[in-house]
Amino acid sequence: MGLTTIDLVNGILSLIFIAIATIVGLKVVLRYVKTKKTTPLYIGIAWIIIVSPWWGSATSVLVALATGGDGLSLPAYLLIANFLSPFFMVFLMAGFTNFYFKEKQKIIVGICLIIEIIFEIYLIFFIIVDPRVHGELNGVVDISYAGIWRIYLIIHIILILIIGTAIAVNSIKSQDTEIKFRGIFLLLAFISFTIGAIADASLTLNFVTLLIIRIILISSALEFYLGFIMPDWIKNILIKEK
Repeated sequence: MGLTTIDLVNGILSLIFIAIATIVGLKVVLRYVKTKKTTPLYIGIAWIIIVSPWWGSATSVLVALATGGDGLSLPAYLLIANFLSPFFMVFLMAGFTNFYFKEKQKIIVGICLIIEIIFEIYLIFFIIVDPRVHGELNGVVDISYAGIWRIYLIIHIILILIIGTAIAVNSIKSQDTEIKFRGIFLLLAFISFTIGAIADASLTLNFVTLLIIRIILISSALEFYLGFIMPDWIKNILIKEK
């Protein structure tokens, strides 16, 4: 099974999305260095890890180009694309509990961590025993997830939308105009990511759908950037001085 043109486009667009999202996530993390506030640290790390399901397709196309072969094996693809996935929810929940249920943050994050470790063990166990329990490769860069892991990923996408919306709404309610706009951009980011992730997993990928889906996902990273690090020129456009 060789590398097709659609595989190549898929892999390249995945690389672009990963690069943009990672740069944005790192910039948000750096705000922690400046402000010492933990929310940018937690949410920034979560955003970097949130794109890890696309690491598989990006790595697979690079391997195929480098070797002239078929890309990653199913076990390698599953490991690269999913190994960190369970832990992004821990960081996202840590950021969420900075706004809500602060007094119970350690308990909530601790329970979340235990649940995610259980799923991590489940992931690795079947990657070793029978990786087809988790899904099958479609070509070089795409995968169809199955069974419990598919349900697990769907639940994560839903939780991303719910938790992300809650964090955004907290900012939208602010009387500060800048913070309000930041909340709007964050809300758009989590909605765009959810739509893009669901479409990527459920639609048949051709050049048109692939381009549209990746544009939506890339827009989510840019909206996330505006939500946490709003450049001065954007502020000047959105916020009119009285």
